[in-house]
Amino acid sequence: MYIFDINFLLDAITGRSENSKVCSIVLEDCINKGKACISSSSLHNIRYVLQRNYKEHLDKYLDIEKKLKVVKTPSYADLESSFAKEDIEDYIVELSAKSVNGKVLTNDKLFLEKSQLAISPVDYILEDLKEEIKIDFANLKKQYFLYQDELEEEMDKVLNSAAYIMGSAVKELEENLCRFTGAKNAVTCSSGTDALLLAMMALDIKPGDEVITTPFTFIATAETIALLGAKPVFVDIDETTYNIDASKIEEKITPKTKAIIAVSLYGQPANLDEIRAVIEKVEGRGEKGEGDNNSSTFNLQPSTSIKIIIDGAQSFGATYKGKAEVHYADIYTTSFFPAKPLGCFGDGGAVLTNSDELAEKMRMLRVHGQNRRYHHKYIGLGARMDTLQCAVVNVKLKHYKEDLAKRQEVARKYTERLKAEGRREKGSEWLELDPSTFILLPSTLNNRTSAWAQYSIRVKGEGRREKVQAKLKEAGIPTAVHYPMPLHLQECFAYLGYKEGDFPVAEKVSKEIMSLPMNPYLTDEEIGYVAEKLLL
Repeated sequence: MYIFDINFLLDAITGRSENSKVCSIVLEDCINKGKACISSSSLHNIRYVLQRNYKEHLDKYLDIEKKLKVVKTPSYADLESSFAKEDIEDYIVELSAKSVNGKVLTNDKLFLEKSQLAISPVDYILEDLKEEIKIDFANLKKQYFLYQDELEEEMDKVLNSAAYIMGSAVKELEENLCRFTGAKNAVTCSSGTDALLLAMMALDIKPGDEVITTPFTFIATAETIALLGAKPVFVDIDETTYNIDASKIEEKITPKTKAIIAVSLYGQPANLDEIRAVIEKVEGRGEKGEGDNNSSTFNLQPSTSIKIIIDGAQSFGATYKGKAEVHYADIYTTSFFPAKPLGCFGDGGAVLTNSDELAEKMRMLRVHGQNRRYHHKYIGLGARMDTLQCAVVNVKLKHYKEDLAKRQEVARKYTERLKAEGRREKGSEWLELDPSTFILLPSTLNNRTSAWAQYSIRVKGEGRREKVQAKLKEAGIPTAVHYPMPLHLQECFAYLGYKEGDFPVAEKVSKEIMSLPMNPYLTDEEIGYVAEKLLL
């Protein structure tokens, strides 16, 4: 980001100096790249100077000002510092630049001499010419600057109210989440992990119970099952969506099975109808003898009816057959971790359900099981979401439909560009990078949409993924691997007795999967650059 000093703006707008042409070019370039800023401390000063000395250029400036991001004057200014005493105006402008990790564009020779953040318009052009493309994986800074004014306003409301816990923004967010999804109830909580805990505690998952889930996910999915003393029971994944393979669930169901946690990996829902059909099929059968885990004829009592929990930590905003996922589950959980499609500025999460009874129980569980102050109906958690974080998500949620559409467009462009330029392996969906390396692009099934938390490709060939990652890193392109080791092979789950080969699809995918940069703000140029370097 570049903060414009007053003298730079005056030169660019009024043509008053020999540098005016260069300043005008740089000003336009910064605006076009979304990097143009002005310190809030300069706003009134430049208007005053223009009104007094260059009135004929005031309207031109006011049009330009609409395109500038206003960077606030930090309250932590040290007015006793030597810089501040020497030139308070320059000091405040530099401080504003520091607050956004930016630089100051100026023609002031003294400013250029005394500040490491000051840069001349000519040096800007030289830097721009030699600047290499560097792709931001999630681009959280860009999102912050886009919504900065709204975010600061809502955060200030919280700070001024001092209602840091369970303030008004908490209820507001819960109501907004319900409106967005059509769910009857939303309960915010301290993280996506605690959302899973609250869901299972509300369903009375206890030691000795079994919960079926996928081994190809973040550890929180299974970790929370184990924390409650229940047993994680893994089922291999579908090789197209990387979600739990519904066709393999039935064989893992026993009388101890209390729930199925379906993960919407990378933002795409699992086969929810098929999962529901498996449960209905099993619950309608004859009685199964105790300990007879191999028999296919048994009936679960209504009190032990298998519940569906969706782990939507990566999928908020995705749809299944035109509806939000919550409508296909007993409880839907999500995360507002900063890098998620809808993220806050720390940890946060939510549980959504159409059951009033479950919602009321989870509201109590998140505040230590209280049904009223200092009266505890359940053993619960301290799992509230901070008011400040709720205020942040409230702002982002206003723009979320647009962000989702942009994510889907970025994914479409990735796929379109890579397919157009890649060489397809004969009779296969794999694209050839070189004779020994092939990549497989992600796909979304027709009856659902993805939130595109990640754009994850697979790289086939022993050790080839690491070589592709190294090549992209050298080109300034970050990548990530979600997830390099399935849960059944993690040391912490050794007590479950699984071994290598038990879930071959998950094991194969974990060795091939890698994620390319994905965020709503990737430009066509950046997408093309990633595709070019990947296929080079």
